Amino acid sequence: MPKKIKETDYILASSRIKCIEKNLLSRDKLERMSGAKSPEDALKLLNEFGWPEIAKPTMTAVEEILTSRRSEAFALVRNMVQDKQLADIFLIKYDYHNLKTLLKSEATGENPDNLLIDSGMFPWRRLKVMLQEDKFKDLTKNMASSIAEARDVLARTQDPLLLDLILDKAMYADMLEIANSLDFSFLKDYILLMIDSVNLRAYVRSQRMGKGPEVLRYALIPGGTVSISRLLGEVSADIVEHVFQISPFAAAAQTGAQALRGETSLYAVDLACENVLLKYLKKAKYVAFGAEPLVGYLAALEAELTSVRTVIAGLLAGLSAETITERLRETYV
Repeated sequence: MPKKIKETDYILASSRIKCIEKNLLSRDKLERMSGAKSPEDALKLLNEFGWPEIAKPTMTAVEEILTSRRSEAFALVRNMVQDKQLADIFLIKYDYHNLKTLLKSEATGENPDNLLIDSGMFPWRRLKVMLQEDKFKDLTKNMASSIAEARDVLARTQDPLLLDLILDKAMYADMLEIANSLDFSFLKDYILLMIDSVNLRAYVRSQRMGKGPEVLRYALIPGGTVSISRLLGEVSADIVEHVFQISPFAAAAQTGAQALRGETSLYAVDLACENVLLKYLKKAKYVAFGAEPLVGYLAALEAELTSVRTVIAGLLAGLSAETITERLRETYV
């Protein structure tokens, strides 16, 4: 039986989060950073906006700060929530990132340590030992079964993309199971939207990249609100628009159709989908008290980290302010 989320358990936590979320970066601040003359100037602005000083304008230094801020935010929220699974549903994707990296390193023999992220439910060193010893009793059932399947597929096909897709499917299955274990419709509906988003993007991306139906079967995630059966049939711009026409992704699907016709980029499709998710999350801002503001804040924090990465990486690559701004998603505040 699902565990009921009690609004009264989150009165103090939601009030505190509403104060903290005001410190998230606004669209205006991100655009000011995008228009900076140099990466150094953008980092100075970031420091003025309340972020720690980043001494060197390198992606390595930026990633260290992003990891630190993510860990601090998750630790803060996890200490405030009555139901730890609310945080776990956001943490688990870092475990899957680490599993992907570790499994690929098994095949290549390369040292993966500098690519691993200590933001998941399990320290990456512990995951590394589990894989070395083939002891998965502490992992979720989906994690354990996906490891065996991914190893087998990678050995047969030598295609790391299929490994990624197998683990992605297991990750969303875990997220959905966590959401279903809680009587909390806001969180469950968010996960369902995430699955729909993944499926729309997977369909468009696989067709644009000329991938065959086998890759698409691996890529599509079951369990969302939109049936994936029609996406496995005919390939056309009209199909993607029709399948998503009565969902919140109707406009994003139109962008996807444009991408299939070569009229816009895959990045535009990703951005359109991300903005649908953020629009849904903003509903949490209007909840007086409850767990919704905590979920909204965690998702918004991750979106902010992505935006900061986009700005600094763009400046380091010499992109124009206009190009960088076009790549920014909507903000929570």
